[in-house]
Amino acid sequence: MVLNHLIETLPVTSIGFWGSISWFHQGNLETPITIYTLDVNSIRNKDKIVLVASRLPVPVVGYNALPDAFWKWLSEEILSWKAKRYIIIGGLREDIRKTTDEEWTSLIPTPMYTDLYGTQRTFKDQQTIKGPLNFLLTEGTAFQQPVLAILSYCNTYDIDIDASVLALKELEKIIGDNLHSDKLIEFDSSFLEGEMELISEGEEEFDEYDESFDEFEENNEEGSSNRDKESDFFSLHGSLKRLNDKADDLDKYK
Repeated sequence: MVLNHLIETLPVTSIGFWGSISWFHQGNLETPITIYTLDVNSIRNKDKIVLVASRLPVPVVGYNALPDAFWKWLSEEILSWKAKRYIIIGGLREDIRKTTDEEWTSLIPTPMYTDLYGTQRTFKDQQTIKGPLNFLLTEGTAFQQPVLAILSYCNTYDIDIDASVLALKELEKIIGDNLHSDKLIEFDSSFLEGEMELISEGEEEFDEYDESFDEFEENNEEGSSNRDKESDFFSLHGSLKRLNDKADDLDKYK
């Protein structure tokens, strides 16, 4: 919800796409996962900012979750951009929060992020991380990339606007800019109802696509040597096109 709020309230331009369905919104072509650039003149922070946002709910765990191979590949692709820093937003189950805790958000910086920005980890020991957050943090640590995760305690069974506002306010403090956290603006995806479902196939169907992603990664290992080169923000779009050529039936990932 935080990223969708930023897209709804700030001037952005879509530059990269993933998914087998697309639409236009506020002048931008969009897909289930869309990459945007932010107009640097709209905020005080003049660094080039790129947003990677899921415009629709994408389950990361459970029966309907996308394969881990996809999240691992996407994380590695994003980290290959060699950005100044990466900030990711996620949630923590509210029921694991101790009543004695004062904070409703937790921070997880990679060692490189701490070295550069001084941010210390507030995420507790013996808590687990799943999905894309896990891969961005583990790959970011392994490849010495400056990655920070902002996690807010939330109701995981429903949309939690309060938790999203807390994460947004934390992001405001980190980048030192006004992100209109006084009122969270949601993306109305009701026009897509009946047009797509996330994943409805049984768990056994995922094995085939794990293999497809593994084969995709193997065929692109030669390109991994380009990590030491500066990547432009269109690299993900090109890789996604190659992935589309590799998998004929992306309806399974709608």
